[in-house]
Amino acid sequence: MSQYSHEKLAARAKEIAPQIIEWRHQIHSHPELAFHETATSALIEKQLKKFGLDRVERIGSSKTGVLGVLKGTGTGPELCIGVRADIDALPIQEESGVPFASQTPGVFHGCGHDTHASCLLGTAWLLSEFRDCFAGTVKFFFQHAEEVLGGGEEFVKAGVMEDPHVDAVLALHALPDIELGQIGVRTDAMTAGVDEIKITIEGKRAHGAYPHFGVDTILIASTIVTQLMSLGSRELYPTDCALVTFGSIHGGISNSYIGAPVTLEGSLRTLRDDTREKFVRRIREIVESVATGLRGRATVEFHQESWPTTVDRAWVDRVRRACAQVDGAEAVDLRSPAMGGEDFALFLRKAPGALFRLGCRTPGGPHCPTHSPQFYADDRSLRIGYEVMATTVLNALTGAEG
Repeated sequence: MSQYSHEKLAARAKEIAPQIIEWRHQIHSHPELAFHETATSALIEKQLKKFGLDRVERIGSSKTGVLGVLKGTGTGPELCIGVRADIDALPIQEESGVPFASQTPGVFHGCGHDTHASCLLGTAWLLSEFRDCFAGTVKFFFQHAEEVLGGGEEFVKAGVMEDPHVDAVLALHALPDIELGQIGVRTDAMTAGVDEIKITIEGKRAHGAYPHFGVDTILIASTIVTQLMSLGSRELYPTDCALVTFGSIHGGISNSYIGAPVTLEGSLRTLRDDTREKFVRRIREIVESVATGLRGRATVEFHQESWPTTVDRAWVDRVRRACAQVDGAEAVDLRSPAMGGEDFALFLRKAPGALFRLGCRTPGGPHCPTHSPQFYADDRSLRIGYEVMATTVLNALTGAEG
């Protein structure tokens, strides 16, 4: 058994950086949408086998997710740690202007998943070379279909959190809001749980000149929207957070008729399970009572897409300590959670762990948000990302304080 040395890990992390960047460029240039990540998963599978992992297999209905399992050959805590990266792209036309830009029209790694996948390859490479320093197990989850929130569920259903049981899970996510070298952490929710909302309103048709003969569904819909907009400000604890948004409204016949069915489609975003339960109940009550009060009928449908990504303080502290060891890394406290959904929450419902943000904006450079055509992640963030991740894992598996 070799003695773990972070100095050796750091030196090796710098040596492999050019290859990790090359893989990142390759994945970025050939982005693939959810459930179609065939070339991406083939590259990942090939490299994991070269690293000498004990098991590499495909996951999911599309077989484009990849699971890698690495067993330590040394001594230390018998822990099993799962490390996850998402690998799918977005249906967006890239406008970043980088020389390795997408070669697939209308498809773009606009959320940094090419960065995540490359960082996890770097983590797997490093840990495979230090496997004689620990006795535990590391599982690598290269998860497909995050953007449509389906791949995480397929991974969990495939049993990846068992045999052996996963004691903790870790993930990183690129964030252009913070700069290169900064690692964003929080000790509670990192992202929101998301529910799709569909409201169908029915009334009675009539000519607009004689509204008393009908039931105006557009009036009902408008009243429902304005009532629900005030729900958070008047029924929620001031330090809690919930967001109701409607992005689609369809209905009506013409400028002269009222009463045709109207459909509202939106979302509910919450950071706590009990807040979600309250808002689901109150939305249903308000919608039905408004419709009834205006002589119409309304039905509400909820579809839960994701759960809040709630991290574990002890594992966040491990990430902080790792940042103190990694050259160029600095842990920074994020002011607030993101209200977007993230199906890494499904893994965190099975085991404690942490999601941290990888600062990827070039210092002094423009802010190019995720999911925008101009999104860009600085290549230099990769080494920091996989070294922080590998350090966190090795500190836990070797019993090092960090």
